[in-house]
Amino acid sequence: EAAIADQDPDIWLFVLIGLCTGMRHAEITAIRWDEIDYAQCRIFVPKAKAGSRNQPIPPSLSAALKAEHDQALDPDGWVFVPRKAKSKCGHRTYMTSSFRRVVIRANFDRKRVTPHVMRHTAITKLVKGRIDIPTIMKISGHKTTAMVLRYTHIDSAHIDAAAASLTLAVPDPIHRGFTTPKAV
Repeated sequence: EAAIADQDPDIWLFVLIGLCTGMRHAEITAIRWDEIDYAQCRIFVPKAKAGSRNQPIPPSLSAALKAEHDQALDPDGWVFVPRKAKSKCGHRTYMTSSFRRVVIRANFDRKRVTPHVMRHTAITKLVKGRIDIPTIMKISGHKTTAMVLRYTHIDSAHIDAAAASLTLAVPDPIHRGFTTPKAV
């Protein structure tokens, strides 16, 4: 809501892409319309930290991007066009100041919540959704499980739910049978 209400008309899309993909800041700002495959729900990322990749996206993001593409002034160009003077690379390279405004408007700590936090949030959401690590690696573009784990932030409620799933039938010495303890 804070991103939609901001004066920067592109920041909401930047936030949406970040939270729905876990892509890096520079990967998001460098998206071209012709690199998006709406039908296959993919964004081709030609220059990523670990090499080029096809970034899977949820259908809802694909639909939002398609709607924006249909209104784009340059439907073959950059998604994030520079707002002022032409940039050397042809697209916006940073959304930091707009993102900071959105963070403040949303009452988050501007020193702790940066665009990179969206990457941590998306990867943590995948882990909490019980997505396997190799799949998360494909989505996030990480080459090692160690890096995926560095981006994962699990809270105590998630840990408690995981521990509760280990419930087994427990011997009942009085009735000489087994019972399954009730969840608290």
